[in-house]
Order: sequence, then structure tokens, then C-alpha cells
Amino acid sequence: MMQLFSSLTKTLYHGILLAGVILIFFSCANVVSPTGGPVDENPPEVIRSTPPNYFPNFDGDEIRIFFNEFVELRNIRQQMLISPPLERLPEVRIRGRSIIMEIEEELRPNTTYNFFFGEAIRDITEGNPIPNYQFVLSTGDYVDSLSLGGQVFNAYTLEPEEGVYVMLYDDHRDSVPYLERPVYLAKTDKQGQFTISYMKEGEYRMFALDDENNNFLYDPPEERIAFLDSLVKPEFAGHLHLIHEKRPEDEHDHDHEHPHDQDHEHELEHDHLPHQDQPRPDPPGLMPADEAYNIADTLDHAEETKNEIPFFTLYMFQEKDTLQRIIGSTTERKGMIRLTFRVPFDSVHVRDIRQPLEEDAYIAEFGLRRDTMNLWLKDLDRDSLFLEVKDRETILDTLKLSTVPRERRGRRPAGEEGEEELPGLQLDINVPRGGLPFFRPLAISASSPVEDMSPAKIQLFIHDTIPVETSFSFQDHVRRKILTDTLPEPGSDYRIEILPGAFTDIFGATNDTLIKTFKTTEPEEYGLLIINLSLPEEGPQYILKLLDNNQEVRQRKTVHENGYYRFPYLTPGHYGLKLVKDLQKTGQWTTGKYLDGVQPEPVFIYPQELHIRQNWELEEPWVVTPRE
Repeated sequence: MMQLFSSLTKTLYHGILLAGVILIFFSCANVVSPTGGPVDENPPEVIRSTPPNYFPNFDGDEIRIFFNEFVELRNIRQQMLISPPLERLPEVRIRGRSIIMEIEEELRPNTTYNFFFGEAIRDITEGNPIPNYQFVLSTGDYVDSLSLGGQVFNAYTLEPEEGVYVMLYDDHRDSVPYLERPVYLAKTDKQGQFTISYMKEGEYRMFALDDENNNFLYDPPEERIAFLDSLVKPEFAGHLHLIHEKRPEDEHDHDHEHPHDQDHEHELEHDHLPHQDQPRPDPPGLMPADEAYNIADTLDHAEETKNEIPFFTLYMFQEKDTLQRIIGSTTERKGMIRLTFRVPFDSVHVRDIRQPLEEDAYIAEFGLRRDTMNLWLKDLDRDSLFLEVKDRETILDTLKLSTVPRERRGRRPAGEEGEEELPGLQLDINVPRGGLPFFRPLAISASSPVEDMSPAKIQLFIHDTIPVETSFSFQDHVRRKILTDTLPEPGSDYRIEILPGAFTDIFGATNDTLIKTFKTTEPEEYGLLIINLSLPEEGPQYILKLLDNNQEVRQRKTVHENGYYRFPYLTPGHYGLKLVKDLQKTGQWTTGKYLDGVQPEPVFIYPQELHIRQNWELEEPWVVTPRE
């Protein structure tokens, strides 16, 4: 019995063991996709270089920089800038975990060179760039040590400008940003701040450039620019803290890792060795050749040093595009031609060079931005026009245009004659979804200029049946917008009836019946804002703008003196205030013009958001601080 039990136990044990082996075998054979790890967001790190960064008395023609991982070069020709400029960019190539620069010309004596890589050096896995990496060396006994900094803002929004170049020129001609690359350069951070270090003594022109094509030249009007009216001078940023540590193995490392070493695998095994990677001190002063190989990086943030080095504020703008031309001409309908212009026009004139148009033969209608013009032609007997178009005294173009749309003529069956059918006169009463504001008159819009109006065929009712005595008038010279001369009563129901023939356009077309009911709003639905304004200086003309949450102008006032300014009938929501110093007295913000030395008009923004509530009055003081 015991023997039988022992035999069964052994058999069970072997079975369990065999099942375990089979389970392990198939588990090992089951391929599971790797889960991966966290995404690498760290840029490559420089572990050493030959020669070391900030090296004096350089007389070689090669620079080699070692990293802690494999790197790639992206858009190196567009990103790389050298100051002072070289006639030819160095040849830059990758070897192992390093990059090698070969300088193909003789460097100037006693000169500090800054090799600015931008964001060209990236790791090969995630493409993380080393931001604004620069390599500095000198052909003289010391590295130039002067610095300056500043901040760049958008001239109209006053938002910081990130990622724009700040450029310095030792050539003081006005044309220099159009023709030459700068001698010193930096790129702004998220706060719009920048610092330029390792500069030599002198006076420089300063510009900021949103360089769309990466050629380091100003190409208007597409690119934006900022400039200072006066020259700038860098200053010494701080005392020098030197690192004086030459290890015996340094010379051996330099020889072993010589740029021409062909043993790549042996080279990579040593890439992790520490070399000249001690913590960096404050910004440098002059660096004597027998003192150190390694000195401080440039300061990271201008804000931290603006009390120690010169600090400049620039306001970036886009110059007004003055190159005018016609970019489109279409016949929208019979008797109406639309011209589209490249930029807003000043004063447009048209004439038919073949058969002159009488002054009353057409109506010119201008778009709100003054970059479109509709020509409404009363003389429908002409099938084409030969128009000469002028803006001020400049002839822009001569156009041959049909007075009938091509697609309409194409629909006419072949061989069929007859008049082109004119569209009817369409009317629209645009009442907002929330009701007609009680402080605005009722408006009627017509699809074409109105020649004649019959008020007897227009009737306005309140409370559905009570007639309202009112009259109508044209708001614009084109006679397409008609207003009532009375304001509606708050919180009331209205109905308007427009009978056929109430309006006749210049082509003889009339309207169909139109009936619309609507309500008017009540005063309690709105809020009131009162601003106690203290201007930077009284006398000049200012434009005070009230902006909604989408930065659209809701109300505006022209002001010249301190005082209380009211903004009534505001729908509940969040608002902002902007003040423009209207130096040109155009009634709007005017951009700058570099060659004329004209800065964009100063803008001031109220620092807080204004919350308007229903049936509520808000009074806020605003003491506008003069701009530096």
C-alpha cells in the first residue's frame, strides 16, 4: 500500500513538473510588445570640446564639440550665424557623438568669435534641440566681455515676442539691415527677453527681426521689425570668476580624442569621460590666456541682469505695405463690377478710356477696409468697359471688363437672343438673436442701390396692432442702408410690413413683400462702465478703445484730457481697455516706418480684465504710466 502511494506521489510530482516546464516554455515563446518608456525631452549636453569653449589665443582651423549622446544637424546653414561674420561658413559634420567645424579662412587677430548654432544641434531620437547654443573663442589674449540685454514686445498688443532675432551692427548706415548680416545676434525667449554677451567695446545699431526666410536680412513688407532711435553701447556685465583646473590627463585626452582619430569605436567608449564640465560661474570679464580655459556662459535671462547691464525695450511692428495694385476684377451681377486691391487705397478714381462715363452714370461703393470697390453702373446698354484705375495720381491698371457675368452668358442657349434677366431687389432686416437694442434705430438693408422709396408702403406696428409714426432716411451715399428716425421703446413687441414696390433700385427692380416681428431689449439687460482716466500728458490726441473678449472694438472715444469717460449699454462679459496715442491724428493706430525713423504709435493697455454685470455700474481709475 505504501509502495503504491509512493508511486502515485512520484507520478503526480513529475506531471506537475512537466506542466510547469511546458508553461514556462510557452510563456517564453510568447512575444510581448515592449511598453516603452517616458519620452526623452532633454536636449543633448556638451561634455567637452577641443579647444574648450571660451578659449583665448586660438590659432587653429578646427573645432570639435563632444556630446553625451548621438546628435544630428538640422538646417545648419540657415540656423548658424558667426559674429563677426566669416566670408564662408565653416564645414560642419558629425563624427560619432561629436561635431567638427572646419574653418576655411584665416581669422582676424585679437578678435572674439561667437559661433551661434540656434537650434540646429538636436538629438537623433526625439529631435530635442540645444536652444541657442553658442561656442566662443578668441584669437587674442582675452575674450571680449561686454554685454547688453533687453526685451521685445509687439507694438500693438504689447505681448512679448518669442523667437525673434535681436541684431547688432557696427555699420551705422540706415540701409544696413537690408544689406548685411549682423555682427552680434541673440534670440528672444518666451518673455521676449534677450542677452548678448562677449561683445567688444563700441556703438551699435540695434534691430529686432522676425526673420521669415532665415537670411538674417530685413525683407519688407512681409517681415516685422523693431529698432531703436539711438546707438547702443554694451558694458561689463560683472566680475570674472575663473576656473583654473588643468588636469594631467587633459593633454592625454586631447591627443587620444584627436579629430583625425579613425578609431571610432574606441573613441565612443571614452565619450562619457568628464572633461571641463565643472559648474559655471557668473558672466566673465577679460580672460587672460594663462588663467583659464573655461569661463561662464552668457546670462540666461535679461530680467535678472537689467540692473547690471544696459537694458533696452523694442516694439515690433509690420510696416504698411504701400505697393498698390489690383489683384482681382469680377462682374458680380449685371451692372455691378467689383475691384479688389492689394492694400487699402487712399483715393481711387476710374474712367472709361474708350467712352467716358458721366458722373451720375455709376455709383462707387467702398468696403470697410477700403481694399474693395463696387461699381454700380446705371447705364446697362454697354456690354463692356475699358477702365483706367488710379489710386491718387498713380495708374494701377487698364482693365477690359464685361458688364454681364460670364457664367450667366454661358447659360444662355446657343443662338438665343434676348435681354439678360436682372435680379430682384432683396431686403433684409437684421435683428440680433437677443432682440433689437432699444437704443438703436431699426435698419433695413438693400441688395442694390435704391433709386426711389415709397414710405406709404412701409408700416411699423407696436404691440402687434398699434401703428408707429416714423420716417425713413438713407444712411450712406450708396443708398443701400435705410434707418428709422425714431428709437424703439424698451421691452416691446414690434412688427414691420414692407409691401411690394416700397423700394425701387437703380435698375428698376422692386422688392417683394417682407414682414418681420421682433422684440426690443430693456435697460436692465446692460451694464455701465465709467473710466476715470489720467493721461500720460494732456493735449495730444488719444483713442480710448473698449475691447470685448475677442479683442474686437466695441466702443471708442477720442480724448485729449483727463476725466471721466462713460461706456454705456454693455452686454455682460469681460472687457479690456486700450489707449492709443494718435500722433498722426488718423483716428486709428498707425504702424512705424523704419527708413523715415518713425516708430509705431505708443499703445497702453489697462492691466486688469473688466467684468461687466447686468444692470450694474462699474467705475475704475486708470492712471496711464508714461512709456520709457
